[in-house]
Amino acid sequence: MVSGGTYSGRVAGPLRVIIPACIGCKAMRQEEACDGGCSERRLELVSGDDYDELAAAAADCRARIQGLRAVFGELARTEPGPGKWQAAYEALQRSARAALRRYRPAPDGTGGTGGTGDPLPAAGTVTVWRCPDCGSVDAPQECIGVCIWHPAEWVEASAYEAERLRAAAGLETERALAGLLRTLAYTTPRAGHWEQSWRTLQAEARRPGAPLTPRQPRRA
Repeated sequence: MVSGGTYSGRVAGPLRVIIPACIGCKAMRQEEACDGGCSERRLELVSGDDYDELAAAAADCRARIQGLRAVFGELARTEPGPGKWQAAYEALQRSARAALRRYRPAPDGTGGTGGTGDPLPAAGTVTVWRCPDCGSVDAPQECIGVCIWHPAEWVEASAYEAERLRAAAGLETERALAGLLRTLAYTTPRAGHWEQSWRTLQAEARRPGAPLTPRQPRRA
């Protein structure tokens, strides 16, 4: 991670570096000095605000997953007794519909925000030259005549991309959970097929690699 310079410790996650930047020409500079001379290396950064927005979206997705997973888990571990298949199926349908209303997953797993395009876009990056020893940073730009400096918070682009990959995996899990729950919530078996329909959905819920760690079945 980025080291050296001034850090903000107000949030968990990757360390941040605060670098003075010009609001006009976008130059960036953090002046430090090595005793033996600096050895600058190229570093890609993303805005701390972009990272926070991504982290918030990922946290929202995790919360939706937990809500949807509760019904999914009930399906995976419950074994209705003789003559209880229809009642158990209808009760689980009600739970599934309630969860889908409450957590509002979108059909594509983006969380129902109503937006279009990539729900987890790649962030814009800036390139700086940084000394890994003292933390000196330089990203010169052609001056427009006057520089007005203010502190800006940045996170390494690699940390953003790692979080984006984790968030994308979360959206895939949400999509799988929501798809199964929609099938359960809005598909009513024909008479005499309650157990068969339950077993079909339950097999998917218990499938190795499904977005739920199966638990031991219990009797309803």
